Amino acid sequence: MKNTLKIDFNGKKIVMDRTFAKNCTNTNSDEYAQLQSVRRDYPDFTVVTKTIKRNPEKETYKGLTYEYMEDYILRHESEENALAIIKEFNELRTISKCHKQGLRYPTIKRWFLEKYPEIVDFAKIA
Repeated sequence: MKNTLKIDFNGKKIVMDRTFAKNCTNTNSDEYAQLQSVRRDYPDFTVVTKTIKRNPEKETYKGLTYEYMEDYILRHESEENALAIIKEFNELRTISKCHKQGLRYPTIKRWFLEKYPEIVDFAKIA
């Protein structure tokens, strides 16, 4: 069982994630049995589902894919300049493959947005 319960002794809470909570709806599941066992052990604890805290200040760029970046470079740069930038872009993508999966796209996105700040400004207008 990958999803487990956590017990917050200070807050007197039994905390479960969303997947565990969903699995608990089936009364024949292992998760349901585990939850009932923990509730018997801590009857005065409150059962809560953990929520992920979202950052409302985070800027997102839906649709800003590698393909979009490459297309944007080709459309907005002169031919000889575009080839050099595409070469740099592809080199960054190659280098990024030695990094963790979660760092690859953000690094290239940062490079692209620094090179083309009008994309950031356009996102603020839209």
